Amino acid sequence: MAIKIPVAHDFICPWCWVAIEQIRKLRQEFDIEIEWRGYELLPEWMEDLPSESKTEPPNKPPLLSRFRFLLAADGLELPLVPKPPKMRSFNAHQAAEYAKTEGVQDAFIERLYDAFWKEGREINRPRVILQLAEGIIKDLDALANAIETKQFKANIVDFDDEAHANGVYNVPTFYIGEQRLAEQPYSVLRKAIAELAGEEPVTSVYADIRYENPHQNRPYTFINMVTTIDGKIITGERNEPVGDLGTKTDHFLMHRLERKADSILMGANSLRATGGNWDPKTPKRVVVTGSGNVPWDSQFLTKGEPFVLTSGHAKIDDRPGVTIIRAGEEQIDWVDALRQLKEHGIEVLNVLGGSEINAQLLELELIDELFLTLAPKIKLGDDTPTYAGGTPLPREKVQKYTLVSCQPIGDEVFLRYRK
Repeated sequence: MAIKIPVAHDFICPWCWVAIEQIRKLRQEFDIEIEWRGYELLPEWMEDLPSESKTEPPNKPPLLSRFRFLLAADGLELPLVPKPPKMRSFNAHQAAEYAKTEGVQDAFIERLYDAFWKEGREINRPRVILQLAEGIIKDLDALANAIETKQFKANIVDFDDEAHANGVYNVPTFYIGEQRLAEQPYSVLRKAIAELAGEEPVTSVYADIRYENPHQNRPYTFINMVTTIDGKIITGERNEPVGDLGTKTDHFLMHRLERKADSILMGANSLRATGGNWDPKTPKRVVVTGSGNVPWDSQFLTKGEPFVLTSGHAKIDDRPGVTIIRAGEEQIDWVDALRQLKEHGIEVLNVLGGSEINAQLLELELIDELFLTLAPKIKLGDDTPTYAGGTPLPREKVQKYTLVSCQPIGDEVFLRYRK
């Protein structure tokens, strides 16, 4: 289960820009969920106050500030892009609160920070906010209305007195267990989360993976699966959960690889086996169905930005908030399907099965990498699904992959192959 960490922040604070970079790194090591709390450093009543000026004596040597120490400790450099002077952030916080209602707050907050600190954009202007929201937030009209009506005003905290009443004297403030940690280096935050979890981070395996898509017409696509020693992908029946196949380490690395992709893709039958409570770490998620029988009440489809991939033959009615992609007539045309997914902004795709979907993609040589967790278990069974099913390839077409990494952890082995 993810560790929930409330974070008090403001977009215009340089310390909070550091916090965004720290959070990106923490997510590579821990399964965490950030609860963003908006604090406005320059509320309306302070907007017209004159800025204080301070003149240092000419003979006073320059000192490395605490902020510079923090940058050095975390190996960061503050972007030198010119930024708007004395800008409020109320509208940006309103927009971030709205993004929470669509399940895309993390992605949108990171976009706002990047726009301000790396591009110098005036992120408090509604017009700019709406531009930045394209491709992340679905209902731009509802977003504009939330900003105009100040729909989430009660959620935004002013500095100073109101913030101090909450125990927030600096931003960012991380609430990690019983600790309030403000303006701290990554090492301090990492230690606090590890202590709260009762252990050190599980492993650094796959932490440094970064993908760039070389393909013009499809996403960079990888499969990630856990199997028994004899290659089976279930422990019980086909429609039953398989959480007991891999260990906690496997689950942790599964979530880590989710974050490396723009979208998760899996079959409807595999989705049913999750029990309906799985909400991936990526806003975009794709369920594949040939029959049109989809578990609509699954969190996979009720949160984030869901897609249903099917053929022209399947009978599926349009649903609010769900994008239906049709590729092929009787059967799914995977080349066309991946092309359409790329057009929807999916550059890196994480495929999680099932067995037949994996086989179809492998047969067409549309898979760039394979991740395999080898669990120390034996299942047996002639008809038990494996990593990839399908029709056997003839000898001359047997595919070869290159081993990228092999990491044993406990009794499991974590393998990565590249085409």
